[in-house]
Amino acid sequence: MTKWKSNCVDWVPRLSELKTKKVIPPKRWLLAPWQAVLLLSVYIGIVLNGAVFAKRFTEMGQSSQGAGWIFAELVLVFAFTALLLSLLDLTGKWIARTAITLLLIISVLASYYMSIFNVVIGYGVVQAVLTTDVDLSKEAVGVGLMVWFATLALVPLLLWWRYVHVVRQSSVAGSARIKQLTVRLVFALIFAGIVAVLAQRMNSSQSGQISVGQDIGQANLVAHSYVPSNWVAGLGMSVSSAWDEWRSASTKNDPAKQFAYDWSTDNKDVYVVMVIGESARSGNFGLLGYDRPTTPLLAKTKNLVAFNGTSCNTSTKLSLQCMFVRPTAVVDRGMQAPQILEDTVFSVFRKLGFTTELFAMQSELWFYNSLKPNHYKIREVIAAEDANRNQPALDSFLESELATSLTKHPQGRHIVVLHTKGSHFNYTSRYPREFAQYQPECEGVDGACTKAQLINSYDNSILYTDAFLHRIMTSLADKKAMVIYTSDHGESIDENRHFHATPKPLAPIEQLQVPLLFWASDAYLANPARQKAFSQLRAAAKLPHAGVGHANLFDSMLGCLGVTSANGGIDDKYNLCH
Repeated sequence: MTKWKSNCVDWVPRLSELKTKKVIPPKRWLLAPWQAVLLLSVYIGIVLNGAVFAKRFTEMGQSSQGAGWIFAELVLVFAFTALLLSLLDLTGKWIARTAITLLLIISVLASYYMSIFNVVIGYGVVQAVLTTDVDLSKEAVGVGLMVWFATLALVPLLLWWRYVHVVRQSSVAGSARIKQLTVRLVFALIFAGIVAVLAQRMNSSQSGQISVGQDIGQANLVAHSYVPSNWVAGLGMSVSSAWDEWRSASTKNDPAKQFAYDWSTDNKDVYVVMVIGESARSGNFGLLGYDRPTTPLLAKTKNLVAFNGTSCNTSTKLSLQCMFVRPTAVVDRGMQAPQILEDTVFSVFRKLGFTTELFAMQSELWFYNSLKPNHYKIREVIAAEDANRNQPALDSFLESELATSLTKHPQGRHIVVLHTKGSHFNYTSRYPREFAQYQPECEGVDGACTKAQLINSYDNSILYTDAFLHRIMTSLADKKAMVIYTSDHGESIDENRHFHATPKPLAPIEQLQVPLLFWASDAYLANPARQKAFSQLRAAAKLPHAGVGHANLFDSMLGCLGVTSANGGIDDKYNLCH
């Protein structure tokens, strides 16, 4: 009896201690934190990348050497994922729970577009997701994505949340907690070492020629081929780019202040209209050699000069950053966003006394503000006007805005920028039914369309662009006017494999092929100097014009207008009207 009482007395403080520290004996089925991280790393780094591993193995010829490379890539992706999850798991219950949940959700969504549409996720795609209009984003979301998400994300998310709750409740405090953190930190450092060694060894091997003729390290290729490293790297580049833009905004050189510009050639009553297309590749323009007559009206338009051009990048934001600046002001940084050192050509137009208005069927506000227009309207404002309510949001909305702008500025010396939706996927939504000439069309967004259906819908969107541009030019026929049209980038179209924004060093050539069109009215060309400039433009179009494209816009927009610069503000090498 005495011994039993003694034991009971001994247990009293122990029970009190357990109650105070809220220590719950762990259940046998629970995984240790490092085991849960390993399991989740296998799921995100390997399972979600299964289709990409299979595609890469096929591309490498299914040889033993190819299999070795794929195995090395698999280990690298797994190690990076484990490192990332280990670091996140060090942050504590709520931060770890939220951060890893977001990582899993984004990785599942990214894996859908990578597996079904063969999209290469990188900086351009991340920027497109962060800046693209909501209505454009909705058109790329279908039932297939929802099923994919429900199948691959919901169960792991529920298990993860349950695991975090139970394990954190089961954790002990004090020195044991410090021991757990130490073990996890060592675990993270081990995987950091694996990632560093593998990346160094893979970068030391030649990865081969990429489609645009640039060499990149194998580790860079791997980083942009698999989740989560691709979108994490893209997000990191976005943050870095935003910081660089903010830091350099006040230090950018202004060509209007740096150079002297003279415009003495009959500069009264002149209008310039700059039309920015979207996802229109030159390979599908009939007047540039395509076997379908997708541009019947432009092909018969007088005073039109057309080039098969090259875009400066593969996504809307990146191209808008570089297409209107001098080529020497663009610093190529490979897989990262280019560094822009100067202001755009529109600063020169302001110096020359032009007023500027911009009307857009998109909402790239950062770009519109950077032009410092006198007035602009974005898609939401245009679509809300009485005449446009309850109507499909098509590029034709811009025609009435242009007409109003011209009426408001009867004196000329006025530039209008029109930013279209063009041929942005979903292509079938880009044109009215009367332009559905090529059948059958691609009706859905879930990857069920054949290549032929995708091409049909895409070509119909080009037909509509043809009619839109023709109407713009016709409306300016009685004025001294010049119209310039080019697309921000091209487009990849294949069996369930399309879109754009592939990192430039990896991009298929069709994502960089864009039309570049110049048109002038008879009244504009009545001036001998401008007539001579356009004669030079026509001559340039008849020559092999490799390299013509966005790089020529700054100098040609000014040169074809008759603007001159005595101290180098216009480079004749890029001026197509010289």
